[in-house]
Amino acid sequence: MKRILLLVIGFAPILTVLVWVSAQALASAAERQVTYRYISDALSPVATKYNAVQWLTPTVPLVRAYTSGDGDRIGQAMMDAWQALSVAQSSGRTDILTDAFSGVALERALLSVEDAQAHGGRMAVLSQTARPVFYHLDGSVFQAEVEMLVARYASDENGLIHHEVSRDTGVVTLMNETTGWRVFSYERRAAEPIAPSGAGWQTQVLNGVNYYPAESPWRDFWPTFDAKQIAIDFDRVRSLEANSVRVFLTREDFINPAESRDALANLATLLSLAEEAGLRVVPTLFDLRHDYGPGLWAADTDYLARVLPVLAASSAVEFVDLKNEPDLDFETHGRGKVEAWIRTMTDVSRTFAPDLALTVGWSAAEAATIAADTLDVVTYHDYAPLEGTQERLADVRRAVAGRDVLITEIGASSFEISASLPGSPQAQAEALSTRLTALEKADGVFVWALYDFPNVDGSVVGGSPWVQRLQAEFGLFTYDGTEKPAAEAVRRSFASEP
Repeated sequence: MKRILLLVIGFAPILTVLVWVSAQALASAAERQVTYRYISDALSPVATKYNAVQWLTPTVPLVRAYTSGDGDRIGQAMMDAWQALSVAQSSGRTDILTDAFSGVALERALLSVEDAQAHGGRMAVLSQTARPVFYHLDGSVFQAEVEMLVARYASDENGLIHHEVSRDTGVVTLMNETTGWRVFSYERRAAEPIAPSGAGWQTQVLNGVNYYPAESPWRDFWPTFDAKQIAIDFDRVRSLEANSVRVFLTREDFINPAESRDALANLATLLSLAEEAGLRVVPTLFDLRHDYGPGLWAADTDYLARVLPVLAASSAVEFVDLKNEPDLDFETHGRGKVEAWIRTMTDVSRTFAPDLALTVGWSAAEAATIAADTLDVVTYHDYAPLEGTQERLADVRRAVAGRDVLITEIGASSFEISASLPGSPQAQAEALSTRLTALEKADGVFVWALYDFPNVDGSVVGGSPWVQRLQAEFGLFTYDGTEKPAAEAVRRSFASEP
């Protein structure tokens, strides 16, 4: 019996290792599957239609009466045309242009796509303001003066070569043909580059937590917004000696005009609750947005137009994180396109909210210097080996020459199969304590996350059961609110900050 017991005891670590290796293989296979689904979703040749034309009142009488319905239809045709051109420049598909352009405009659009494919240039019309100047009596021809916010960039296999956002003015003519309105010609008369300056950021050491409610993380947060639970959770954040929270604004919950009203009201409520709790807020925008195609940049601009005024009106907002870990999308979408999107959204954000400081939450220290010349604060995440944490911070500080540097995600899972593999509650506490000590010279650190999650969204973290189990137990508290050893480790570290 004793021999059998010894055999069982001796075999247990081997079994644990076998389970670990098998799970890792399963995770790797599942990750490849998720990546495949992700790419297939990104291959849609024509983006969702989006109308972002603001109409001004005509200053001269028109031959034909102009109605709001005309504005909707013609505005949609104008947006469809520029959206189709953006998609065609990226994909090389010119067949989609004939639905949106005709005449001289079609000829020029075809040449533009040819040039884009040869030299890597791209453009995206972000917004349009138009004033009707002519409407033919039979409804066949329409002309308007337009002012457009336009992004242009060029990239190659090494990254971004050129980027510019300009305010273009010109005249557009549309023809009402058998299948609807098409852009017949566009004459650009002027283009003024915009380069809004940053707001800067006055250093205040931030010790915080990345926040989702335990029962409604990721996509469930805003649709099931619970102000009472958030107030309880913010008090729990304060109990950790933290002074800030990082929250996430999913793109889809704020992009639809009808559905976004509740989300915007709830956002204002969250900011008020944070202020009442004495917490600073770092809102992270465009969460779970993975497609960087220029055909969608107009919708992204409208997202910013909705969200940023709410953030700018709150004294609780410390700075704004434009995107979470976009460097993880370089391989799929290309570094040049992703960086062009970041720089475009930075410029656009400053036109809507010039007093808000901006950053990007890079996934690793190695990416932290990207676009640092245009951002107000440098932030990155550190899930790399504990050894080297202090050195990575020092390297980033040297590279950005005196800019404020924060690490907006660190974390460790307490998930345990056996014998503290791959982790345990105590190992989680020790790892966080070690990491926080190594980062004591940072201008701020945010821990992932406040809670364990009983239900992990596989569409966010991947289909691997192994990854989902690890992600479920990164919290400082269990999902029912029980404090884990990691909470006390974080509390001691935050309390020691001056």
